[in-house]
Amino acid sequence: MKLQFKSSEHDSLSSIYAKRVYRPHIGGDWHFHKEFELIYFLKGQGMRVVGDHISNFQKGELVLVGQWLPHLWRNDVDSLDDVTTDFIVVKFTRMFGDIDLFSMPELVHIKALLKEADQGLLFSEETRQSVHEDLLKLTKAESSERLILLLAILRKLLISQNHTLLSGPNFTIPKQVAGENRLHKVINYISTNYAQNIGLGDISKIAVMTPPAFCRFFKTRTNKTFSLFLNEVRISKACQLLINGEAPIKQICYDVGFSSLTNFNRTFKNFKGISPSTYRDNYSNFIQYNLPEVS
Repeated sequence: MKLQFKSSEHDSLSSIYAKRVYRPHIGGDWHFHKEFELIYFLKGQGMRVVGDHISNFQKGELVLVGQWLPHLWRNDVDSLDDVTTDFIVVKFTRMFGDIDLFSMPELVHIKALLKEADQGLLFSEETRQSVHEDLLKLTKAESSERLILLLAILRKLLISQNHTLLSGPNFTIPKQVAGENRLHKVINYISTNYAQNIGLGDISKIAVMTPPAFCRFFKTRTNKTFSLFLNEVRISKACQLLINGEAPIKQICYDVGFSSLTNFNRTFKNFKGISPSTYRDNYSNFIQYNLPEVS
């Protein structure tokens, strides 16, 4: 699969794209576009990739993705047969017509927030609650109300000062599609085949490079080694399986591509600081204090 540069989804009468989307399955190419993207999940769970960051997404997640920053949200049809993904996506650029809106002195702080979004921003539950109603209204708003609501949302994101940077500062943000197809082909292959035995020789063939050249290429683009990236994908998937079901840990180990339970436990603890069983127990204790359903 090659990277698909996604052009603007705005219509000719609006500079802001805002839509509530219901889908049983989401996923596809690891892609980027010129717009900022604010995505809010009211329902759903799966794997999230933003730049060189890999983790799980769940209901209530609110993320702001910067311009040109590659990203991907994906769930698995087989494990989520009866779950519909319900999310709001908002896209906008700095330019509204011929005006760089965020160059105005009154919006200089929001401009700084958008600069941080170059690494992707994950917001807290408290922040999500503060913009929940505005995001719902934005999907139905028209004309000037869209701009007013967008600025109100961005202001609340700014003043919350409670967010987490996702991608590393050294991640290379692609500016041209042609030069990055190889990287995206590799990322998509890993995301789809993580459960298989993927060796350096195998992935180098996918990239049509020699193993040494591929190692240099991948480290330069992602600031991570191939083996580290592959293990991140596998551990992320393992976390999803641990919290979504009751499959034995040994089965999960093999389902996500590890050939040894000892290696799986050691790798999991290196990434998460705790064992898989403790991770599952901690989550079970946490959900006893579930937050109210979003609507």
